[in-house]
Amino acid sequence: MTGIRRSLLLLAVALATVLGLTISPAQASFTARAATTVDASTLTVAPVTRLSTAGTYCTTTTYYNQWDGRSYTTRTLHGRGSWRPSATTRGVTGYQLTAVFRDGSTQPIATLSPGTTSFAQDIDGSYADQGIRIRITTLTSYGWTSVPAETGPVTC
Repeated sequence: MTGIRRSLLLLAVALATVLGLTISPAQASFTARAATTVDASTLTVAPVTRLSTAGTYCTTTTYYNQWDGRSYTTRTLHGRGSWRPSATTRGVTGYQLTAVFRDGSTQPIATLSPGTTSFAQDIDGSYADQGIRIRITTLTSYGWTSVPAETGPVTC
């Protein structure tokens, strides 16, 4: 009989253990709290302002070629530009200058440092007949750019 009592007692303890683990609620709880603020503001990159091509001019040069006895004329466009820097203060890394042709095609001219506010470039005068406009885009370290500022057509 002792073997039967032992078996019943063992069965009762096992049953109580299983039921106790599955029925009773958890004893642990979390009481620590933390508060934080989230800044969900948006950032816009300001374009340059007061973009001007004042001071742009053309020169014509005639020279005589002694080998073929003919005179040749060349024209040079002396492009000048200036602007006020972007009002954006966070992460501005520079400015991208791009030539925009009448047909909409573009050609990068230069990438300038953020402290630069003017440029000068001499190019073949035949470009002056193509209605070139100069576009300046503000560049940032986080990859955002401004809406480009653009001049009117540059002519001689």
